[in-house]
Amino acid sequence: MTATPVRRSTATTVRRSAATPVRRSTADLTRLLDFPALHRHVLVIGGGHVAARRVHALARKSVPVTVVARAICDELFDLLAEGRISWENRSPVESDLDGVWLVHVATGDPDADAAVCGWVETRRRMRAEREARTA
Repeated sequence: MTATPVRRSTATTVRRSAATPVRRSTADLTRLLDFPALHRHVLVIGGGHVAARRVHALARKSVPVTVVARAICDELFDLLAEGRISWENRSPVESDLDGVWLVHVATGDPDADAAVCGWVETRRRMRAEREARTA
């Protein structure tokens, strides 16, 4: 698997002292995985602009993407209209993780993000234990 960096420059203000702001440029690196097979399913929880950036990169690779969110931004709606993603208009549930290879959580709600991350971690541990028993 290789990673393709996508760079988007942003400017931030860093303060050396309370009186003198200094401007510097930083890079927002998004690493997109090259999937070995197109059948790898991706689940994105959240429908805002952060989710849209990740979904857009994945949709370009023809990876099946499902977005689960109560609402989606215009960028995601455009991808939905083009048939490049599917959308579930609801809150996430743990069974959404069934058959998913990659999960990206970007709800903007720390409690919702933590809940989904907890589901993922539980499944990861269960799989590791199952593989350890069979090894």
